[in-house]
Amino acid sequence: MSTAWTEGLLDELAEQLATHPRLEALVQARVEQSLGEREPHPRAWLTLAEAAEQLGCTPDAVRMRINRGRLEHRRHGRRVYVSAASVDRLDRAA
Repeated sequence: MSTAWTEGLLDELAEQLATHPRLEALVQARVEQSLGEREPHPRAWLTLAEAAEQLGCTPDAVRMRINRGRLEHRRHGRRVYVSAASVDRLDRAA
């Protein structure tokens, strides 16, 4: 048995859903579930190579973003480490 959905019925259904009081709560729950399923970085700081791999660029491009203030970094001797949180923020913004 096939049910044909008319445009008018679909429009009415969309309008009803848009004004339903639980819709926002359902969407928020789904977003939180999806975010919870993402694997967090096991470490708070990444090497330049690890940050470059995650961002899909070269270590030199990571250095450029550090110099422009787009990525948080720390120095340990001559080594440079990039904050995993700032890499995630930049990756999501792109």
